[in-house]
Amino acid sequence: MKIREAKIENHLKDFSEQEQEAILEKLKHLQKYVDGISTLQELAEINIQRRLEWLNQNKYILDNYSNLTLPEKVHHALFLEHMKIDPKHSVVEKMSENKIRIESHNFCPYLEACKILDLDTKIICKEFGEPSFCKFVETVDPNLKFSRDYNKIRPYHHYCEEFIELII
Repeated sequence: MKIREAKIENHLKDFSEQEQEAILEKLKHLQKYVDGISTLQELAEINIQRRLEWLNQNKYILDNYSNLTLPEKVHHALFLEHMKIDPKHSVVEKMSENKIRIESHNFCPYLEACKILDLDTKIICKEFGEPSFCKFVETVDPNLKFSRDYNKIRPYHHYCEEFIELII
């Protein structure tokens, strides 16, 4: 146990206090999966409920972006408002009126927790993280879809590539 605590402490030293708290919170969640207490799907359901609760309380935020396309509005609400990502770390390319491509370079507590626990982000993000993103965008509009390119995901790539698309 002391070795693991030292690994966590060593990993956290380069992060701000707020970032450390976020990583420790994600470690607590993912440790339940590692210990066999919860499945990734059960943990994903908690994430879904948390995001939908936030959306329900803050849906008015979408009105603040009336000059943007629906995928761009949802990006602003989810990434910038809810997740509090600095816009310079969430680069958006408008591929069409109905589709945006997002390069996420932001601090990610799940990425850091996966590094500490030696978990594969391709599995954790797909099974645990992605469902809450999908449900968030589908709740805004059932024709909106969220997806991620798992060939371009950290730490295997220098950013995570994600898409929000309005399917008509």
